[in-house]
Amino acid sequence: MTIQPTMLRPPPPRPGWQVAVGLILVLPALVLLLTSYVEPLYWTVTSSFRKFSGLRLSEGGKAVGWDNYDAAYAQGRLADAHWYALSLAVVPVVLVLLLAPAIAWAAHAGGTWARWVTRVALALPLAAFAPVAIAVGLRESSTRAAYWLGTLGLVVALAATAYLAALRRRTLDATRSPVPATFVVGGLAVLTVVAVALQDFTFAFIGGFGTRDDLTPARLMYETSFRTMSFGVGAATSVTLLVPLILLGLAATLLVILPGTRLEVDPKLPAAAKGQPVVAWVIGGVLLLGTLGAVISGLGPWLSHITETGRAGAPTTWVNTWLPPVISTLVGVTVAALAAFGISGLRPFGRHSEWLLLPFGLFLFVGSAPLALRNFAAGVTADRLDSFIGLIPPSRVAIPALFLLALLFRGQAQRREVLLQEGHRAPWTGVLLPALPMLGLAYLATWLVQAQDLIWPLITAAADHPTAQNQLVQALFVRGRTADLALPYAPLLPLWLLVLLFLVVVAAQLFYVDRVALRVGLPERDHPPRT
Repeated sequence: MTIQPTMLRPPPPRPGWQVAVGLILVLPALVLLLTSYVEPLYWTVTSSFRKFSGLRLSEGGKAVGWDNYDAAYAQGRLADAHWYALSLAVVPVVLVLLLAPAIAWAAHAGGTWARWVTRVALALPLAAFAPVAIAVGLRESSTRAAYWLGTLGLVVALAATAYLAALRRRTLDATRSPVPATFVVGGLAVLTVVAVALQDFTFAFIGGFGTRDDLTPARLMYETSFRTMSFGVGAATSVTLLVPLILLGLAATLLVILPGTRLEVDPKLPAAAKGQPVVAWVIGGVLLLGTLGAVISGLGPWLSHITETGRAGAPTTWVNTWLPPVISTLVGVTVAALAAFGISGLRPFGRHSEWLLLPFGLFLFVGSAPLALRNFAAGVTADRLDSFIGLIPPSRVAIPALFLLALLFRGQAQRREVLLQEGHRAPWTGVLLPALPMLGLAYLATWLVQAQDLIWPLITAAADHPTAQNQLVQALFVRGRTADLALPYAPLLPLWLLVLLFLVVVAAQLFYVDRVALRVGLPERDHPPRT
C-alpha cells in the first residue's frame, strides 16, 4: 500500500514544563553566543574605525573614520584577496554538485554492499583531517592547486555522506521523492564550501607566504595586524569577511527551517539488496577509484612522512596541541546539545520552534579567523598569551554541532508526535537515544577541528608553549636555509591516532550514519493507520 505523508492534526498545547525547560536549555548557548560572537562582532566593527598605537587593543584608539577601509582596499589588495578566496571555491562547488551526488547515487542504487564499500573508501579523508600537514606536504604546488587537491577528499566524503542521507529510504516511504532533499543538501553544500574558502588561512599562509597573488582576506588580516601592527586596518579586513559569512549563514538557516529539513535515525539497517545493478557498480567504481587516486595524491606527501618527529631535542607539543581544545570542545558542544534539545526536541513553540535557530545561524559559518583580533585583545588584556590557558580556544557555542543535533532532534520529535497521534506509545527515549552517537561524533569532530586550527596557535603561542602547528611552521621556514632538516609531521597527527580515527569513522559510517536519513516536508507514518 502507498503511505502518504501524515496529515497531522493541530498538536495539543505544549505542557508548561516543556516550554519552560526548552527555553531554559537554550539560555547557556544564548549567553555564549552573545559573549563569543555578538560582542566580538561589535568590537571588530567599532575597532575598524579606530587606529591603535600598540598591542593594548583594549585601550581604544583614535577615531579615523573610513581611513582603515581605504587603506585595506588600497592598490586593490583586499578586493583581490576576496576574489582569490572565491576562486578557491570553484572546484569544491563542482565536486559537491556533480561528483559527490554521482558517487552517492551509484552507491545507493548499487545496494547495501555498494553503499558500505563507498563509506569505507571515503573514511580516510574524514579521519586524516590535518590541513596544516596537508598544506605543508603540497607546498611545492601553487596555493590554489594545493587547496583543491588537499581538500578534495574531505569535500567529496562529507557531501557524498549527506547525499546518501537524502537518498535513504524506509520501506513505508519508498514513494517519497528524494529530489527536494537532494536540492537542500546541494544548497547547503555550496554555501558551506564558499564560506570555508572565503576564510581560508592555512593553505594561503603555508603555500603563499611572501607572494601577493596568494592572499586571502584571513591571511591579509593576519599580516596587516601582526606583521605591520595596523590593527585598525586588520579589523576593517575582518569586517569585510564577516559580512558575507553572516549572509551565507542566514541563507543556510532559512534552507534548514523553511523546507522542514530534519534528520531521522531509522530503527534498523536496510536489508542487503539483491541483484545490484551492474551500471551503478561500474559508474560508482570508476568515480570512486578516480576520487581515491586524487585523495592519495593530496595526502601522500604528508602520509609518507607522518612518522617524522623533526630535529632531536625539540620540545614535546602533545599536551599543548591536543589538551586545550578538549576544554573548549566540552563547553561548546555540551551547551550546543542542550540548546538543540531545548529547541527541536522539546519544541517549546511547536512547528515554529526552529526559528530559535536564527540568531545562531547568523554565525554558523564564522570560524576563528574573522574574530581573531578580538580574542587576541582579550588575551592581551588578561595577560594569558603564551600560557597553557591562553592555548585554550575561545569558549564558543559549537554552532555546527547545534544545527546538526537540532536537525536530528527535530526529526525524532516529529516522528514521536506522529506515533502519539496514531495512538502508539512514544517514550522520550526515542528522541534522546538515537542522538547519543551523533553527540559523540560532534564532540570528536569539534575537538579535531579545533586541535588542527592554525591561526589561534600562531597568535597566542610562543617559545614557552609551542604547539605542533608552531613547530611545523617554524621548521618549514628554517628548512629554507637547512635543506636536510626533517619536518615534524608526527606531533600534528600521530600515526596511531590516525589509525584510531579511521576505525572510528568506519564503525560510525557502517553502524550509525548509514541509518541516518535527511528528509524534508511532513513526516511519514511509521505504521499503517488502523482500520
